Amino acid sequence: MKKTLLIAALLFTFSLFTSPLSAQSGEQQLNSEYQSAIREFLMQDIANRQRTMQRRAEQILISLPNSEKLYDETYITIRTQLVDGTREDGSPELNYLFDISYNCKHFEGYTDDYPLGVFAWDSSNSVRAICNLTKTFVEGILDDIFRPGKSVSVKIFATTDGVELSRTIPYDGQYGNFRYMPVTFNDEKLRISVDTAGITNNCQLAYIRAQSVRSFLENNVRNLSRTQNDYQYVTRSYSDTGSFYRRSSIEITVHDAFREAIDLMTADKIQDDYVDFNIPQSLSTYENAYVLIVANEEYAHSFLPEVPFAANDGDIVSRYFVRALGVPERQVKVLHNASRVAIYEGIQWLTDLSQAVATHNGDQVVPHANIFVYFVGHGFVDFDGNAYLIPNNLRVDNIKALGGKRSCGKKKQGVQEPTAYDIALSRKDATLFAKQCISLDSLCAALKGKGKRETYPVNRLTVIVDASFDGHQRNGASMLRADRKVVADPKAKKKTKRRVNKSSDAIVLLAADYDKTAYSFDAQHHGFLTYFLLKEIKGLASTSDFDSYTYQDIYEAVERKLNKESALQGKWQVIKGFVDGRYATDWQHLHIR
Repeated sequence: MKKTLLIAALLFTFSLFTSPLSAQSGEQQLNSEYQSAIREFLMQDIANRQRTMQRRAEQILISLPNSEKLYDETYITIRTQLVDGTREDGSPELNYLFDISYNCKHFEGYTDDYPLGVFAWDSSNSVRAICNLTKTFVEGILDDIFRPGKSVSVKIFATTDGVELSRTIPYDGQYGNFRYMPVTFNDEKLRISVDTAGITNNCQLAYIRAQSVRSFLENNVRNLSRTQNDYQYVTRSYSDTGSFYRRSSIEITVHDAFREAIDLMTADKIQDDYVDFNIPQSLSTYENAYVLIVANEEYAHSFLPEVPFAANDGDIVSRYFVRALGVPERQVKVLHNASRVAIYEGIQWLTDLSQAVATHNGDQVVPHANIFVYFVGHGFVDFDGNAYLIPNNLRVDNIKALGGKRSCGKKKQGVQEPTAYDIALSRKDATLFAKQCISLDSLCAALKGKGKRETYPVNRLTVIVDASFDGHQRNGASMLRADRKVVADPKAKKKTKRRVNKSSDAIVLLAADYDKTAYSFDAQHHGFLTYFLLKEIKGLASTSDFDSYTYQDIYEAVERKLNKESALQGKWQVIKGFVDGRYATDWQHLHIR
């Protein structure tokens, strides 16, 4: 199992280009989400170790010379387990317990345990076997757990039978002289003294037997010379007689044994799974990129429920543009819960920049700005199949289905509100609603200056939308839609668009087609598209050939992984890409920066 952890450690190694970015409290929250998985792994790990040690013990006992054979019906029991504990500061810790003991099915066979009145560890075949096996396992199979500096509690159990000592047993102090030392004897807390005056009672005899085992551990087990050890002694004198009652066993607890392994596994999960942390740091700057991020999680009206994780989507996307792609932070603008006016102000900011950085070659304008627009929130499709982004604040006083004039909805404090999220808009209501939204066509056209003045000098326009347009929320629940069931003209359906304006010169990536739902990846606190897009960038940004990857490379990787994971969760989602204008024929060859 040691090899397993070694391999795991190699897999858990961070990239040289990565470093934590988020607050420690955030990491602690995420760490807790992985604790059950990590604990399950550790439990399986120590169970495997226990089986390995048990097999090794049986093989070793069988191969012992005849002079050291244990009785035919004796056996060694090894027990390992995870134990919850508490550090001195009150915080929890996960401890490792190793227990090794000797058992016998019958009482006969005095050679298996200490002879009467003897206390040296090597005088008993069973205790000698226990000590040697402990050394073998602690220095081998358990070597990575007994790390230098660990706090270790060693509990030694030692016993005598019921024979009262009729004479003083000589003791020359080879294990030390002891005065008023704490010991548990027959379940009572006592203080005991033993010196060269000799051993006169069973309590002293059991205690010195325990000290002989401690002497072996201190002088022979290499790992215990590197740890901080606390020894405890549990002794007993049985009322019955016989060698069956003269035995020792060892229980060792390594405190906070798996802290390094847990930190490593947690870091690996954050590194591999969670895109919010350890975002790669670009070694170059993407000077000609300008980014507008709109993250609408909360909406002003009750008929538009919040978009789970949208705020986190926007914040983490902005960090990826800055860190992984190297966009200067001042060139990334993030809008939360943005109104239509605020969004268009952001678009104006982009167009101003695109003109400011353009150069002139005679009468010709040379574009340099690569524009990125990312939107997460709610979307909407009208009766003609045009897609819209829904801003934060809308006027609904003239929309019947939304509690406006002529509404039959339920009144709340003088305001008409719909009674449910499953709202179907008539053609008229849908038209009024769409006028307050931002269509994908108009967004792309605004960034290119269509219909207003000369085309803005934009080198490349990329629009990414993580939103549903089919009237559903991220959890799949119904929300708001155009009621196409009332469309009288069947030919109207044929007018449905599945692309943006050809003249927009845009690369558009949607989380789902207009008639499909875009879900959230709840365990990762992101929309599916956002998560897998960032995860792909995270994996690529740490490589030396990051800049060689094209839009097509990333699109195909995200599509494949997102399709599989969403289907496994019962939320099958298929991303959709539109490429128009001058990118239509060569977008596959465009590099991501």
